[in-house]
Amino acid sequence: MKTKVGLIGKGEWGLKIKKKLNKIADVQFIIGKKKNLINLIKKKQVEWVFIATPNNTHYSLVKTCLQKKVNVFCEKPLSLSLIEAKKLVSFARKKGLKLYVSDLYSFYSFKFNKLKNKNYVYRGKLINEKNPEFLNRLMYHDLDILYKFLKNDSVKIFRVKLNNKKKIYEILLRLKSKKEISFKYNLNSNNKIHTINNFNIRTKEDYLNKMIKNVLYRKVNYKSNNLKALFIIKFLNFVKREIE
Repeated sequence: MKTKVGLIGKGEWGLKIKKKLNKIADVQFIIGKKKNLINLIKKKQVEWVFIATPNNTHYSLVKTCLQKKVNVFCEKPLSLSLIEAKKLVSFARKKGLKLYVSDLYSFYSFKFNKLKNKNYVYRGKLINEKNPEFLNRLMYHDLDILYKFLKNDSVKIFRVKLNNKKKIYEILLRLKSKKEISFKYNLNSNNKIHTINNFNIRTKEDYLNKMIKNVLYRKVNYKSNNLKALFIIKFLNFVKREIE
């Protein structure tokens, strides 16, 4: 029997999630706004709500769903605020509910076993926004990939080089372990490129479908997922403060 779900979000990514859910779940409603959400949850008796809305709406929507005793899959980041994100994680655990934050790269087949002394992350993508939110859109994913190396380390030296005119952003981390990670984001590139140490991260495999299937029908480690989500929010907030 397919799991009953609801989806909030009709944007580009919301439509991609909708396409996957239509194949593997029983979609009861799809809305673009919070309006009527509480009534829909009660009327449709969904087990899960998927949230793919702008980042600044995540906290209130996740909180509403949890208050109505519904499991939640939230697009990253769980919240822009670490304090708010911690509240949601704590509330879900207290209520015995499942809360999962999208971590697509956890379901990719490639695995990095160790960091080199010097590591290079490069992203090339054309983003037309005047002030792109590249940290949450791009760096979040890279921190997801590198999480197992970063969680037990700490940043010792940090440097930033920003070229807003050319839309090129460079961030250098030197860790306590003396390893370095250089992130370079070119948001004025016509070619979509994503590499770590010259390894091509881009793939045609459908890992979005794999992630959603695992969350709905197979055992995933929600606690580990939540800890990773909180770590990345904290890390990105540190980077934002340094940039500002």
